[in-house]
Amino acid sequence: MWKQWQSRVSNLWRVETYTMGSANGLTVTHRKQPLFSFGLISDVQYADIPDGRSFLGVPRYYRHSILVLQRAVKQWNTNQRHKFVINFGDIVDGYCPKDQSLNTVKKVVDEFEMFKGPVYHLVGNHCLYNLPRNKLLPLLKIQSLEDQAYYDFSPVPEYRFVFLDGYDISAIGWSQDHPKTLEALKFLREKNPNDDKNNPTSLVGLDRRFLMFNGAVGKKQMEWLNGVLQESTKLKQKVVVCCHLPLDPGASSKEALLWNYDEVMNLIHRYICVKLCISGHDHKGGYSIDSHGVHHRVLEAALECPSGTNAFGYADVYDDRISLYGTDRMQSTDMYFHPKADL
Repeated sequence: MWKQWQSRVSNLWRVETYTMGSANGLTVTHRKQPLFSFGLISDVQYADIPDGRSFLGVPRYYRHSILVLQRAVKQWNTNQRHKFVINFGDIVDGYCPKDQSLNTVKKVVDEFEMFKGPVYHLVGNHCLYNLPRNKLLPLLKIQSLEDQAYYDFSPVPEYRFVFLDGYDISAIGWSQDHPKTLEALKFLREKNPNDDKNNPTSLVGLDRRFLMFNGAVGKKQMEWLNGVLQESTKLKQKVVVCCHLPLDPGASSKEALLWNYDEVMNLIHRYICVKLCISGHDHKGGYSIDSHGVHHRVLEAALECPSGTNAFGYADVYDDRISLYGTDRMQSTDMYFHPKADL
C-alpha cells in the first residue's frame, strides 16, 4: 500500500507542470475550498552586479531576480486570498559589494513589503554574508532573544508553521569569537580535511554536506522544537517545517543538507504531526517522501531565472494535502498526507 501510494505521488511530481492554477493548460479544480493559501519564493539573491555563474557553472541572473520577486508580489496581491508569504532565505547575494549590503537588503525587503499581508522570512547563508545577525534580523522583522532566528505561528487552528534557524551553529553570521562560531569551526575541522572548508573534495557520500556554507540546529533549538511538536500534537495540529537548508537527501544535493539533518529528522519522526518540510538553498529544487511519509520540497531559485522567466508560487492548504502551484521554473506538486495506519 505504501509503495503504491508513494509511486502515485512521485508520478505527480514528474508529470504535473502547472502555471498558476493550471496543469498542461487545463484548469485544476478541487472539490472543496482550501483552509487557506500562502505565497512562497526562495533564493532571490539580488545584487546590482553583472550576471555570473555558480561554482558548478550554472548561470545566475543577479539583477533580474528582483524582477522575479516584483512579479511574484503582483501575482500574490492579484490573487487576493493568500494569508501570508514565506521567503525561504538568501534575499541578497554574497557577491553584493559590502558597502551596499545594508541598502540592498532594505531594497529587497521593501519589495516584499509591497505584499498586502504578513511576510515571514528565513535566514540563509547569503543573508549572513552581507549582514551580521544583529543588523539582519530587525530588517526581516524576526523578533527573538540572543539573535536567534527560529520561531513558529499558527495561521489557523488546524495548522502550525515552524521556522528553523539552520545557521544556529555556523561559521558565518556570528562574531568571530562567538561560542557558536567556535563550535562550528571545531566541527568543520573534524569533518572536513580541506583547507577551504567550502570544498567537498575527498568528502564521500553524505559527508559532502560538511561545508562552511551550511550549518546546524543547536541543542537549545532542538529542545524548543521538541516542545513545539509536543504542543502541536496535543492541539491535533498539522505542522509544516520551514528551513533554508534541506532536511532530506532524497530531495536535495548532498552538499546542500543541514549538517545535523538526521538528528532533526529523528526528532520530527517521533511525532506524526509534521506533514511537510519546505526548504531552499539547493537551487535546482527537489521533492521526496521519506520513510515516515513526511514530504520534503526544496524550492527552485529565483536567482537562476533567465530574463522573462519566473520561479515562485503559492500553496493551497487542505486537511489532507498541500498543493503547490508553481510558475515557470518552479515545479507544481500535489502532496497528499499519508494515513499513519498505512505506514
